[in-house]
Amino acid sequence: MYKIEEIIEAILYFAGKQSIKTKIMKAFYLLEAEYYKETGKRLTNARFIHYYYGPYSAEVVNALETDPNLMYSNEVSLRGKDYELYKLQKMPNINIIDPFTLDLIKKQAELIQQHNLDEVLEVAYKDNNFKQTGYGEEIKFGSDFAKKKQMLKERLVKKFGNRELAKKELEGLKEEGNEELIQYSRSLLRNSK
Repeated sequence: MYKIEEIIEAILYFAGKQSIKTKIMKAFYLLEAEYYKETGKRLTNARFIHYYYGPYSAEVVNALETDPNLMYSNEVSLRGKDYELYKLQKMPNINIIDPFTLDLIKKQAELIQQHNLDEVLEVAYKDNNFKQTGYGEEIKFGSDFAKKKQMLKERLVKKFGNRELAKKELEGLKEEGNEELIQYSRSLLRNSK
């Protein structure tokens, strides 16, 4: 498990060395969700709560405010609202982060660097972990999805001998409307050929 500060610094490093707090928060959350989805483990000990403007973590805010390598620069006004801008003061030690995790960090850094705030918020709102919780509730990563994914993999592995049965499994997922599981199933089937 990484320190929250290490991940924030890496996100900022790859995002052009500065960003507003709201974008950092959403990138951190999406990174945490993606990491859990890929590994079944948490990246950090940050807790996220479902709030009106998306996932929020008091631990991430605390790290932003206390990390000596981050500087609160000034407030940026967007859409008539002020946002806190944070900048890296010096190069972070990204060598302590494994290559797989760095690739995931780069993906989220690209999101906040290339997209406006509304677009970043929209991506966070669409995350299944976020959608499965109510306002004010703690977001549990993969509480349902990881289990479904593992069960699906086991069912499809059993049915690979009969591709028609595996395809019927996919049809059932379409009826449930779970696009992420459908994509995962297709990748399993492609890799089984």
